Amino acid sequence: MTDIALCFAQHDVHLVLLAALVCLIGSAASVQLFHCIRSADGYSRLGWVMLTAVATGTMVWATHFVAMMAYRTSAPVVLDPIQTLGSLLVAISIAAPGLALAASARRGAGVLGGGVIGAAIALMHYLGMSAYHVDGIVTWTWPVVAVSILLSVGLSAAAFARARQAGRAGALRTMGLLALGVVTLHFSGMAAMHITVIRLGDGLSPSTMNALAVATAVASLIIVGCAAISALIDGHTKGESYRRLRRMAMYDGLTDLPNRMSFNEELERRFNRKGGHLCMAVVMMDLSRFKVVNDTYGHLAGDQLLMALAARMTATLGPNECISRLGGDEFAAVISYDLAEELTDFLDRLRAVFDAPFVFDRFTASIGTNIGVALAVHDGWDADALLAKADLAMYRAKSIHSSEPCFYDAQMDDAVRARRELVVDLRRALDRGAFELHFQVQASTETGEIKGYEALVRWNHPVRGMVPPAEFIPLAEESGEVVPLSIWILRQACFEAALWPNRYPVSVNLSPKHLSDPRLVMTVRSALEDSGLAPNRLVLELTESAIIHDRRFALEQLHALKAMGVSIVLDDFGVGYSSIDVLRSFPFDCIKLDASFVAELEYDDQAISILRSVTALGGLLRMPVLAEGIERPAQLAIVAREGCASVQGFLVGRPSRTLADPHEVRRTMAIGTSPVVVDFRQQAATPTAA
Repeated sequence: MTDIALCFAQHDVHLVLLAALVCLIGSAASVQLFHCIRSADGYSRLGWVMLTAVATGTMVWATHFVAMMAYRTSAPVVLDPIQTLGSLLVAISIAAPGLALAASARRGAGVLGGGVIGAAIALMHYLGMSAYHVDGIVTWTWPVVAVSILLSVGLSAAAFARARQAGRAGALRTMGLLALGVVTLHFSGMAAMHITVIRLGDGLSPSTMNALAVATAVASLIIVGCAAISALIDGHTKGESYRRLRRMAMYDGLTDLPNRMSFNEELERRFNRKGGHLCMAVVMMDLSRFKVVNDTYGHLAGDQLLMALAARMTATLGPNECISRLGGDEFAAVISYDLAEELTDFLDRLRAVFDAPFVFDRFTASIGTNIGVALAVHDGWDADALLAKADLAMYRAKSIHSSEPCFYDAQMDDAVRARRELVVDLRRALDRGAFELHFQVQASTETGEIKGYEALVRWNHPVRGMVPPAEFIPLAEESGEVVPLSIWILRQACFEAALWPNRYPVSVNLSPKHLSDPRLVMTVRSALEDSGLAPNRLVLELTESAIIHDRRFALEQLHALKAMGVSIVLDDFGVGYSSIDVLRSFPFDCIKLDASFVAELEYDDQAISILRSVTALGGLLRMPVLAEGIERPAQLAIVAREGCASVQGFLVGRPSRTLADPHEVRRTMAIGTSPVVVDFRQQAATPTAA
């Protein structure tokens, strides 16, 4: 230690500080570049290895050269330029494989690679010392030389072992250890050298040595700085790319709202946040009437509407409020609050977004939303569970067609559990053929004769009793069982109708999903052939939505069925959104007027005007009109007077396993269409009209 202290005293302090500055800056650049090696692969990785080796070798060589120029001896000094340059090349060429090894994923690679770099530093130092020619006798203290090499190898190995650790602290430790290894090598190596002066003069002057030291320091800093700037540019570019990719992953590309992943992370952050607000609510929203815009004006119009809606909702947000698009027309929001009034105000603002219509160049759209709310303070502090509960509340609001926010309660879980059990029972019933068909009569308004029957499926559950079709048919659609159920109804209706003593037609409802089934035509042909039912006795009823879902394919299916001799009826006419266009596209055998119009006939003159228009349109297109939902004599009288060819409803006959009595049907039709009934209807309507 005494020799090292005496050696340090023989150096120019200013140049020593300059050498230390070069060493620290170069070490920092080397560490930064080393991280670029680790994050690259292929030819890019090789390029970063070479650039880092140049920066590290230049740093070590410049530190050594400047420190050598700082050494003051009375003997004349001359530098060999070839050997000096050779020591730089040796440092770079040996550091390169050491850096590549240190950056590899092998166990202990950091220590081994760092050791190779330490050996390169030591070899460069002593090669550089051999270029330091003095007029004197040079002797070495070899144990000190060995210690200097061990210090260089050990500190470099420790430095690059820590270089694999992430974080600023790890980078600072690596930089410090690497710089310490270079500095201790120099001073211990210089302390091991002893010079006995032979003659004085004719060497490099102190001013020349100072100039060389400064020039070397500046040149090396330029080289190292360029390498460091390259690393900074690469890191910035990667950072920008990462930020762009993260935004693409965390935000919806259409509306620029946070997506499902981002929303889940926001929920987790709020759950884990200490202190802050007392309460939190998760809100789920599902748009109503949005599909109409997509189907009528196209998906570009739907996208335009979603962007406008997102902009409106974002404009209403306040502090501690966040809204996200989860996908399709489903949105979610979260609010942290202290007072119940804050949540009420937030929900009111969300609902107000939908009050005004959305006006665009090509169309104007009015949409609504169903809102479900789950409160963390009541419903739990688990993100997934809270989302699921808000979703259940939203579906409850949707099922009851409510625009008011629906708050989650425990009974909703019971309802979901019951629905799941009913789906399981539905599948078992399909496997066992546990359904049955009831038939509702259809009669002519002109003659009172029976025109045919509509097959209606019924499910007598062994535990629940009769399950309403309005309950289990939507379940069949949601669970994917509607096509097997529709096939069973079709085949069963054909088999039963083939056994009827009178050759009445039988009508079967065709679900939109069954119309989309490529095997539909084959299924109908098989049902007719197996049952022996004549094709002209089978009537298939379908709604407008079934056609609009995939217009081209649906019309191809209908034309193929009609070519077989099957009749096609347009059901629920008047409640869709493309009725006239659908009638123009396909020659239906009949139009069924929806029961919602019939229910208003006694009290609403506008409903009668619509009925009159529909029957006139049917007459022009040679499509007779059947009015369904006839429950009172006055309704029957009105539809008969306005030109409906046939009717169906509880007044004429309720769905039953047995066929209706033709005499009873004729009697009911005769009474319902009598002038007395017409006068009764007009008298009943007079006070309302007035």
